[in-house]
Amino acid sequence: MTQRILIAAFLLLWMGNARAQSAGTTIFEFLKTQYSARGAAMANNFVAISGDPTAMFANPAALSGIPHSQWSISYVDHLVDLQGGQLSYNMKRSETNSIGVGLVYFNYGDFDETNEFGETTGRSFNAAEFALAANYAQRLGENFNYGVNLKFIYSSLDDFSASGFAVDAGLMYIAPFADDLQFGFSIANLGFLTDKYTDVSEKMPLYVRLGFSKRLAHLPLLFSASLNDVTLKTAEAADFIKRFSVGGEFDISEIVKLRLGYDNGVNQSVKPVAGRSFGGLSAGLGINWKKIRLDYAFSNYGDLGAQNRIGVLGSF
Repeated sequence: MTQRILIAAFLLLWMGNARAQSAGTTIFEFLKTQYSARGAAMANNFVAISGDPTAMFANPAALSGIPHSQWSISYVDHLVDLQGGQLSYNMKRSETNSIGVGLVYFNYGDFDETNEFGETTGRSFNAAEFALAANYAQRLGENFNYGVNLKFIYSSLDDFSASGFAVDAGLMYIAPFADDLQFGFSIANLGFLTDKYTDVSEKMPLYVRLGFSKRLAHLPLLFSASLNDVTLKTAEAADFIKRFSVGGEFDISEIVKLRLGYDNGVNQSVKPVAGRSFGGLSAGLGINWKKIRLDYAFSNYGDLGAQNRIGVLGSF
């Protein structure tokens, strides 16, 4: 009975808050960035993969299956020399639940101040954003896991700032009718602003995704697929179907993992008016050594350039 009540409450929360939002009308867009090298190499297909602390901001329920207490550090070399990263620590409390903390940050670098004539004044300033989160994940019956992040978000530009609080919630369903098949659903950034840059009303960057993952029985491959940013409103109502991504992780050996992915949403965003684009393709490697995992990912954004990510994960 408790399981049914919690699932129903989660779905009501989603239906009540997942209203369509238009592109370019939200604050804290850095929260939609993928910071995990493993997740980026698999084209952002992390919503239905459990047991990895770097998936904390993709689906809070993913941490209900961590095998040990773990920590992780990720770094993103973003487009046009922007930089970001993610830190996390997750503690396994029992076989059914865990708690953790995480931090994502985005640094826009230093800027030279100019006057109305475009002349430098000799003064420089910085712009940066971060989100600090606390996580709780719990097994919910035999086939369901759920998780919640509580986040404080802060953004600064020179002497101006904005801040707010938000909640992420996620569900993970382990299919009883097939081996190693999982379905995931998450809704991120349900919250409110406590301080704004201007008097103009701004929305939080609501981000809804759903997907599945399957470890194949006769091939050393973990396959995943997802629909991303489902509630984003565009000119065509069915455009959310185009924001799909697929990815895979091949076990080259017990030590080396090869990852590949394709994000059609990215491809459509960077594709030239005429011609083809390789935007949306991604690849990476994972190397497991004792209790340490090293990750690298390369993501192609077509004519805009590419992103590189590196990550380190350790177990206790």
